[in-house]
Amino acid sequence: MKYIICFILLFFALGNITAQDKLPPRLSLSDAERIARENKPELKKGANKISSAEGKYFTGVSPQMPELSLTYDFVPLGTGLGNYEERIIELSQSIEFPLKTIYKGKQLNNAIDIVKAENNVTYLNVINDVRRAYIILLEKQALIKIAEENCNVANEFKTKSLIRFNLGEAANLEKLTAEVQYTQALNNLEVLKNQYKIALSDLLYSVGLKESSDNYNPLLVDSLMYIPFNESIETVILNVRKTNPSVILSEFNKSGSLIGKKIANSSYLPDFLLGYKRQSISGLNNYYGVVVGISVPLWFMFDQRGRVETANAEIKISENESDEIYISAVNEANKAFINLKNSEQQILLYKNTLIPQSDEIFRVANAGYRIGDITYLEYLPAKQTLMMTKENYIYALKDYNLNLINLEKAIGRKLY
Repeated sequence: MKYIICFILLFFALGNITAQDKLPPRLSLSDAERIARENKPELKKGANKISSAEGKYFTGVSPQMPELSLTYDFVPLGTGLGNYEERIIELSQSIEFPLKTIYKGKQLNNAIDIVKAENNVTYLNVINDVRRAYIILLEKQALIKIAEENCNVANEFKTKSLIRFNLGEAANLEKLTAEVQYTQALNNLEVLKNQYKIALSDLLYSVGLKESSDNYNPLLVDSLMYIPFNESIETVILNVRKTNPSVILSEFNKSGSLIGKKIANSSYLPDFLLGYKRQSISGLNNYYGVVVGISVPLWFMFDQRGRVETANAEIKISENESDEIYISAVNEANKAFINLKNSEQQILLYKNTLIPQSDEIFRVANAGYRIGDITYLEYLPAKQTLMMTKENYIYALKDYNLNLINLEKAIGRKLY
């Protein structure tokens, strides 16, 4: 019994080791993308879809199976088959008009391209979600750092205000305000830590991990950065047409409908039937026969005409869908580009103007409070302004990176 228990414990231990291997202690954005590629079911399913489409190609272009038949005729009732009057052994083969096979092969090749394009759309969406989740996690980490600084400052002034109050140098209102500010800072820090856990859970979900990660707290290697994007909107729109996977997919669908029109037109072409038979009649085996047949599109006013009209409609539908997808992709690219430039302006404003000014205001107010020139209530707005400015700068960085990811999705490729 003890060996069974040891085996079970060893099994769970190995399972935890495997889970830990998938969760590195230092987690970069590239690590998260790699884990997603290895674990996301959607991406694994895509590879199998390609194999399935390739298998359908060989099935689709394969000739029909030949038919072999054995016929006994004129056998008297109550006797065995050996008393036949006539026996026929026949081998026949249906042959499709070669042009039909060529078009079917093109259509099936196009189907493989469609599956690959669909996989590219899925891959871009998965990586886009991973990058978005990682950026939000970086935002929460940066906000926690600011909140911890705020807690330290608030705790320092709560302690000083209590000392000043006991010495009779500060009013009770100042002491109470410092205590409230410290309590609010602690609460804000706790809220951000909970939001960080939620963001981490979203990231692990986006990379496709199923293992428990309650105690997982990685060191994030990357940080929120401002990487200038210098391409023009005209270049962006040009790239949408070239590299957006949804646009490329719509073009393959349009090509497939055009091939479908050729297949519909080829339905007017005949198919052939070839056969060879050996006959035995009244014990003589020296007879043979040949069968040559051709299909005649006699009901072309119904069957073939219907196929052609359907194919024409499918072409128009695919063209409309292609235009719709392209217009939507261009619209998303435009919005992402405008939002990106707006976020860039905000970043530069905070980085070059507001943060230096807020730092200077806080420095002057802090020095004045320490020598007693101003009260804590007069110092408090300077501290709040600095904290708010730093937080808004983090929000601007997050928005910039998220808009950059939105632009990546519209263009169809990573930009950094």
